[in-house]
Amino acid sequence: MNLAENTLIEGAPPRQTLPQIRKKETRARLLSAAQKVFALYGFDAASVSLIAAEAGISKGALYVHFDSKEALFREILLGYVQRRSAATAARLGPDIPLREAIVQIIEGAWTLHQDGTSCSLLSTEFFALAGRSEWGREAMASIFDHCSHALVGFLDQAKARGEVRPQVDSPTAARLMLALHDGLILQWQSQPDTIDPTAYIAPMADMVVAYVSTRNNAP
Repeated sequence: MNLAENTLIEGAPPRQTLPQIRKKETRARLLSAAQKVFALYGFDAASVSLIAAEAGISKGALYVHFDSKEALFREILLGYVQRRSAATAARLGPDIPLREAIVQIIEGAWTLHQDGTSCSLLSTEFFALAGRSEWGREAMASIFDHCSHALVGFLDQAKARGEVRPQVDSPTAARLMLALHDGLILQWQSQPDTIDPTAYIAPMADMVVAYVSTRNNAP
């Protein structure tokens, strides 16, 4: 190997060693296995032994990566929210009208609950754990803070463009949007044969726009 081949390209990510790659792969396999086990048995009935067996590793190897099943669940929860935020952000752009942008936000949030994956099936568990344990409350609080921060940024940008009334308090509006969405999610999970989430997207968008928009953008 000559000097040019051996020189790292400026700005390129550092090369990972084989042990680092294997560690990352094992961690990903554990998270995937934990999602399946939690979705199948629920958090309380799921055990570290079941998760390790599903991942094809020993309990001792599992504890090298996660010190408890709570830590695993918290990691899954964080990844769930990050995907939710990324999916929503990918739908938005500065040229999208306010109401259409809000529709995109709602649709993006619904999609993650309805995609049929094991993680989407855990959304009920997320809410339940928040009511039963301190760590669950802290995890859910961090999620609400994360989503609220993203919505505040969206509302502030729309306000700068003159689409949102200056007197609207963005943090308050963001929390109300979350409450509206998550309340309907709980209703849908309780009455899946009665509640059609897609039927509520347009009315939800109209409610939000009526609350936050300038007169010219009101529905």
